[in-house]
Amino acid sequence: MNEKARLNFDAFTTLLEQHNLVVTAAEVHGVICGLICGGMARDDARWQQHFNELLNDGFGLPAELKKAVNLLFNRVYDDLMEQTRFELLLPDDEEPLDDRLDAMMEWAGAFLAGFGVVQQELNKASPELQEMIQDISSITQVSGEFEQEDEESEAAFVVLYEHLKLGATMAFEEFGKGRPAPAQPTLH
Repeated sequence: MNEKARLNFDAFTTLLEQHNLVVTAAEVHGVICGLICGGMARDDARWQQHFNELLNDGFGLPAELKKAVNLLFNRVYDDLMEQTRFELLLPDDEEPLDDRLDAMMEWAGAFLAGFGVVQQELNKASPELQEMIQDISSITQVSGEFEQEDEESEAAFVVLYEHLKLGATMAFEEFGKGRPAPAQPTLH
């Protein structure tokens, strides 16, 4: 995970606290990723309504927070388009492993919520993506505590993290609106 993602996690956490929202930065990012990967186009303003329904009881966001969420939406869209930059918005690697695992489970649940709001036809997904969505669902049920913070536990966390990234990327490739429409042949 990179420093840029960590700084944004900290900034979003602070911003959410300032506006008394009872969601986490991981949930905000997860919902946004789910909406985009489910097929919400960048220029489709309905994503904000879905976001508000999922994370703010249907209420609009204060201006400062709305601006930050819009910027995050666009950044996630760009990152998914470039795939090499896409990272989950989770606490820094220096934070306790249990805290990072909790945030990962929150991200996974929020991703599924956002994805499910937009993508109602999972049966049309490839078998690989259907299996990946099942895996993401299973990650939301992972035990919330590691018995000890050691290299083995850290490695397990990284495997789950990379699996979530792959799942989001696969979903975006199948359902995301990031690819241009095929060119129509010119009729003369």
